[in-house]
Formats: sequence, structure tokens, C-alpha cells
Amino acid sequence: MGSVKMIRIRPTAMAMAEPVDDPHYLPADPKDLLKADPRRRSPVRFPSAGVPLAGYLYRPPGAKAGDRTPGVAMCGPISSVKEQTLPHYAERISAAGFTVLTFDPRSFGESGGEPRAHYDPNRVIEDYANAVTYLSTRDDIDPARIGIVGVCMGGGFAVSTAARHRKVRAVVAIAGGYSIGGTFQRFMGVEGFAKFREQINELVMKEYRTGEVQYIPTISKGFTPEIPLAVMPLEEAFSYYDRTHRSDAPTWSEKMTVASLEPYFLYNSIVHAPLVAPTPILFIHGTKDTALLPEFAQQAYDAALEPKEFIWIETHNHIELYDQDPYVSVAAAEAIGWLRQYLRSP
Repeated sequence: MGSVKMIRIRPTAMAMAEPVDDPHYLPADPKDLLKADPRRRSPVRFPSAGVPLAGYLYRPPGAKAGDRTPGVAMCGPISSVKEQTLPHYAERISAAGFTVLTFDPRSFGESGGEPRAHYDPNRVIEDYANAVTYLSTRDDIDPARIGIVGVCMGGGFAVSTAARHRKVRAVVAIAGGYSIGGTFQRFMGVEGFAKFREQINELVMKEYRTGEVQYIPTISKGFTPEIPLAVMPLEEAFSYYDRTHRSDAPTWSEKMTVASLEPYFLYNSIVHAPLVAPTPILFIHGTKDTALLPEFAQQAYDAALEPKEFIWIETHNHIELYDQDPYVSVAAAEAIGWLRQYLRSP
């Protein structure tokens, strides 16, 4: 039987104000906001469906050029590029002896692909599977010991990628997105979400008629007369992406194709979860998450077959698991333990 564990964060770390009191969603102690070390990573490029993808490779400290290590491919949140969220996990996982690959999905960041900033879950999953294949071809990776770790949408995509690619030997899904249409419908109500989708459909039809790619803002603090549509109309998302775009990720796109939302709303990895077996899968999710609801993480875990485990981390919001300690370090430590358990030498 799978196991479920709760991790309660030390009281001093819980001094962070509730979101209603802190619209920037920043930790109470500035040192708990993590900063990546660019010296830990090296740029790489690899193909996916004929499109060149840009990535970073994080080798374990002290690893020599010819040393074969287990490999881990990582994928991050919707719209994010490789300089956001993933470096904080990649640095910790690589320090534990794994070679970690992060990448920009096609049409984002430094990767190729047209139209720019078009987000189709099926294509991202294909890119993720090709990241696994690329790792398996490297001389410094043991192809029998490759795992995947995803955060936010990358967590949902980790489930789908493991269901697709049987060379994946261990899976970790952190703060994952598992039922996107269900999540939006829960937030907006049945009628509100239907109206929202109809607006999206109308713009996609306009693109069909005119041949001109239609874009909408990636983030907003909510729907306003000035910004009637956005991919992530959440103050929490605005806080994170606006901040990290300015500080770490100049290639992050402030707009996305409106056509991205049609396949995005249909994405549901809960149905993929049983197909991951017998590959072991670990789910990690925050107890409070108003962006990707815990109930869908629970449904994905329930649908998955053995071996599996669920770890709840006591949180205040979604983005604490992006770039804030102690949340990231706690989640990364659990991920490392899972990877060590299942990526041992054959």
C-alpha cells in the first residue's frame, strides 16, 4: 500500500503573512527567498520533433567529464523558462550526485519553435520525453538510472511523461497540475468558466479567419476592463512572474498565444497516473494551494498504482514551493530520498 506523510514546517518559518496581508507573497525573512547560482549550470542544446531546445545541465560537484551518474530531467511551471523555479531544485538534486537537465519548452525562452509562446501540453510532454532520451544518449549518464522531477505543470507532465516513456525509472511530482479544466471550473464556476472558454474560442476563430496569431497577457492580477483575458489571472502568479522576469528570467514571455488555452484546459494527467506503474511515483503537494488544488493531487495519487507515496507539506500558497525556503529544501530532500531509493546501481 502507498504511504502518506505530513511535514509540518517549523513555527519560525510560518511567520509569513497570509496572502491577503502580503500581496507579493514574499517570505517574512528575506534570506528565505532563494537565489540561484549560475555557476552551477552549463548550457546544452538537444532536438525535440525537429525543434532545437535550450537547456542547462547541472553536474554533481566534483564529477569528472567521464563519470557516469544517474540523470534527472526536470520540467517547470506553465510559461516558465529554465531560469525560474527549477534551478533551486536542480542545484540541490545535483549536489546529491545526480546530473540534472532543465530546458525551455519549444517556443519559449531560448528554444526554437513557432509561433512563439504557444503552450500545448502534448508538445511539452513530447519535449520532456525527448529530454529523457537526450540524457540517455550522453556518455556521462547511466541510461539505466534516469528519473524525472516536475514542479507545478511540470509535475503533471512528469506523470504523463512517465506513462509515455518506459525508460523513466522514478518520478517525483511537486505541486503538480493534474486537472486544469477542473481547477478553472472550480475557481470560476460552471457558467463563468464556460463564458471564459467561449471568449477564448472567439479569439481562436479570429486567428483562423485572419491568419494572425492572437496573444493575451500571460499574467494579470485579475480580470479588468484593461485586461479582460489572461492565461493566469491570479495575483499570486503575477507576483512571482513579474518579480522573477525582472530579476532572473529576461527571456520569459509576458504574452502567450490564446490558442494555448484550448489544449491547456483539456489537460488531465489523473487518467495517466495508473499507466506510470510499475515505475515508482512520489507526489509532493502543499496543504494550502489556491492555484493547483490539493484535491486533484489527491485524485492523481489515488489513481496511481504501486509503488507510490504522497507527502503533504504545510504551506500557505502555491509559490512557496517555487523559490522559498524551507519549503523548497524540504521538498527537494524528499525528492532526493525517492530518487536515491529507486535509481540505485542496477
